[in-house]
Amino acid sequence: MRQEIRLPLEKIVSGGQTGADRAALDWALAHGIPAAGWCPRGRRAEDGSIPSRYPLVETPSEDYAERTLWNVRDSDGTAIFTVGPTLIGGSRLTSEEATRLRKPWIHLDGATRCAAEKLRAFLEEHRIRVLNVAGSRGSREPGVSRLVWLVLEEALFPPFLAQSLSSEAGREEAPATMGDAIEIRGLWLESRIGITEEERSRAQPLRVSLRLEVGSLTEAARSDRIGETVDYSELSQEIRRIAGAQPRNLLERLAEEIAGAILCRPKVRSVSVVLEKFPLPQAEGVAVSLRRQRGGSPDGGRKSARDADELSLPLPLSQPAP
Repeated sequence: MRQEIRLPLEKIVSGGQTGADRAALDWALAHGIPAAGWCPRGRRAEDGSIPSRYPLVETPSEDYAERTLWNVRDSDGTAIFTVGPTLIGGSRLTSEEATRLRKPWIHLDGATRCAAEKLRAFLEEHRIRVLNVAGSRGSREPGVSRLVWLVLEEALFPPFLAQSLSSEAGREEAPATMGDAIEIRGLWLESRIGITEEERSRAQPLRVSLRLEVGSLTEAARSDRIGETVDYSELSQEIRRIAGAQPRNLLERLAEEIAGAILCRPKVRSVSVVLEKFPLPQAEGVAVSLRRQRGGSPDGGRKSARDADELSLPLPLSQPAP
């Protein structure tokens, strides 16, 4: 069931440029929040024409400055996202126009601590219902799109993946079977995944949370050595590599591959995986959840060598219907 947005946000507007602008529009459309905004005449952007899926209205001029002014003017407040700490170019112009029009604005960069909490406080303080999102273009700061998505997600939706894992852990049968655990919550991945060819043609954001049952962490606590536990930084890098390695049809497939890679680590006895995708505008997310244990299969039996070999084969991708 979809969880309610914490704040009364009614719309996100943006200018449609690559980078921060489109990340905000993509996030809004993925979460069923109305998206809008002004863009230059001819739907001008640095990569050509702004795609038609973004519901923007053209200004009379091709000048970027006009749409910057109009988006600031027609919103209740503006959030400016940059990776670096300095406002330059269009981002600086946005802040200047907001100041001139006495519109509230906030600047969030890649080093801003508690960025989501600060954005949430900004929206609450100024009672923002229509939020203008601006910031760096994609060619200048490629990481800005990820920053925008993560901050909006954390600020406006409660994290439920960690709750799912906690609920699953609480269903363990007996305290005697419980052990120490390592959890990775809300790790963002990129993967080409989906039933249609269009979905698999581009990388999409996914979110995974993991619970690794490791028996006991006592030795790691005593020795203070990474070799006595699971290196979660290295593990996170491997999971990202697996997610980006090849296109897949199903979340279930990728979740199974992630679980298999984790169980290769000798200290891990079992793993719970919650993998989430954002394909539906009416839902906060779609997730699959599974639990696997060393030497076991989903039905509690032994997984055969043939099963393992089949899982390692390239995935036969489905083709779109004629």
